[in-house]
Amino acid sequence: MNLVRQAARQLPPAQREAIHTFIRRVQRSIHHFVLQHAVRNRFAAAAYYSFVNHEFLREARAVAAGQLRYASDHRTQSGSYYLLRRNIHRLEKGLIMRPRRRVFAADFIDETVEIFAHAMRSSGGEWNSELVWAEDVLSDYFAAVDVTTAKVAPAYAQYLNIEKVAREPDAVRAVPYRRNLTLPPPVNFEDFMALTRRRRSVRWYDDRPVDRMMINRALEAAAQSPSACNRQPFNFRIFDKPEMAQRVTAVAMGTKGFAQQVPAVAVVIGQLRAYPFERDRHVIYIDGSLAAMSFMFALESMGIASCPINWPDQEPHEARIREIVPMEEDERVVMLISFGWPDPTGMVPFSSKRSVADMATFNRIA
Repeated sequence: MNLVRQAARQLPPAQREAIHTFIRRVQRSIHHFVLQHAVRNRFAAAAYYSFVNHEFLREARAVAAGQLRYASDHRTQSGSYYLLRRNIHRLEKGLIMRPRRRVFAADFIDETVEIFAHAMRSSGGEWNSELVWAEDVLSDYFAAVDVTTAKVAPAYAQYLNIEKVAREPDAVRAVPYRRNLTLPPPVNFEDFMALTRRRRSVRWYDDRPVDRMMINRALEAAAQSPSACNRQPFNFRIFDKPEMAQRVTAVAMGTKGFAQQVPAVAVVIGQLRAYPFERDRHVIYIDGSLAAMSFMFALESMGIASCPINWPDQEPHEARIREIVPMEEDERVVMLISFGWPDPTGMVPFSSKRSVADMATFNRIA
C-alpha cells in the first residue's frame, strides 16, 4: 500500500485528482448497491450494520446498558424510580377516562404497589414529591375500583400493609384535577408569538455571569414540559464557569469561531435506563428536546440568550465529550445549549421560517 501511495505521489495533480474521483465514484456505487439490498432484506440490513457499518453500535450498546440499568435500579435505594413514575401516570390516565371502567390497570397494579412499597422502604420514612404523587394516586385508584376483584385484591392488601409516616394534613393532593378555565391564559398569543420571534440562536455574549437562581428557574420551566408517561428521562449538565463552558462547547461541531466566548452551556443528556424495551430508544431525544425548548423560552423571558447546538452521533466527538462530561454507558447526548447575556452589538442570522402551508397539512389521508 505504501508503494502505491508513493507511486501516486509521482503523478501530476490532475491525474491524482482524476483517480481519487474515480475511486470515490466506485465507493459510492458499491455503497448504493449494498444499501439497496439492505432495504429489501432485513437480514442483509443486519449483516451490513453488523460487519460493514458500525455507526449504530454506540446506540445499541447504550440501549443494552439502559435495559440492564432499568432492571437493577428498581432493586436499589433511590429517590426516583422510572417504573413507578410510568405506572402512576398510567393510573392517572385511567382515573380521567370517560366513562371510567369499574376495574382497570389490573395487569400492572401488582408491580406498581410492589415498587411503591420498595420506594417507601428505601426513603427511610421521608416523603418526596414522587412518593406523595404515587400515594395520592394509588389511594384514589383503590377508592375508584372494585378492590374485591381477583386481580386487584392482592395488590390492595399489600398496599394497606405498607408502612408510611404521617404527612401534613392540609397538603394539596397530587391527583388528577380540573384546570381553572374561568380566567384567560396568563400569556396571550401576541405576547407569546413576540417571545418566539425574539428568541433567536445567539452566538455572541457579554462576559457577565448568569445568576444561578435564574438558571434554576429556567430548569423549573423545563421540568413542566410533557414527557412520555411522565418519566422525564433527561438530565441537564450545566457548566456556568466560562473556562469549562468553552471547553465543552468547543467539542461540538459548528461552534468554531464563537465557542471561545461562551459564558455557560447546558448539555442535555438522555437516560436510556428509563426503558425496558428497544422500541422506546428514541424517546430520550423527543422528551429531551421538549424540555430544551421550554428551557430556552424561559431563559429568553428573563433576557438571557441561548443557542441550541446540534449533536451528531459520530466519532471522535462522542469520545471527546465523554472525556469532559461524566456519562454512564446508557447516557446519550441530545444537544448542547449555550446561553448567556447577549452582546448588544452581536448579530443573529435572519433564518427565514417556513410558512404554515409548507409546514402542515389538514385532514389528508392515504
